[in-house]
Amino acid sequence: MDDETSGYWVDAGAPRSGPSLPLAPLSATPRRSLERTGQVALLILLTLFLVATFLPWQRACLDVGGFGFHFAGCFSANAWSGTAGHVGQAAGVFAIAAIMAVGLRLGGVALGEGGRLATRVAVYGTAAAGGLKWLLVIGKLASFGSWIGLLLLLAIAILESIDMLAIG
Repeated sequence: MDDETSGYWVDAGAPRSGPSLPLAPLSATPRRSLERTGQVALLILLTLFLVATFLPWQRACLDVGGFGFHFAGCFSANAWSGTAGHVGQAAGVFAIAAIMAVGLRLGGVALGEGGRLATRVAVYGTAAAGGLKWLLVIGKLASFGSWIGLLLLLAIAILESIDMLAIG
């Protein structure tokens, strides 16, 4: 039978004899898809945290006037500088390493167990160094960038912990 005969098109949807494959329920989401979605969300959060490290984490404003002159302005420092700048730099470097590791995993590079461990170390290193930076900054003229960074760090740590519990 070929596509030139009329019976070809009529019989195309007819039930066939023989074993049939069981159909999966429509509501079941594949585990791989959920893991990939979590990795994409983690990549986005890590990238947002890296951007947040360049926002002002500390800010001091000054308004001085006298003897006929007036000076007003603000000085700010991001996570890479200011109080405990080296801790902020560590958080940024860990974030870059985590972005690379998660991106490679999403790109299909088989990193194995060592790659999974490296990703986890980079993600938790980001959270630990960023949290320490926030603790050292919070009492010293903290600005909005430190609060945004803290919220992103909490989301990163929670998401990675959920992923670790689901896999392990």
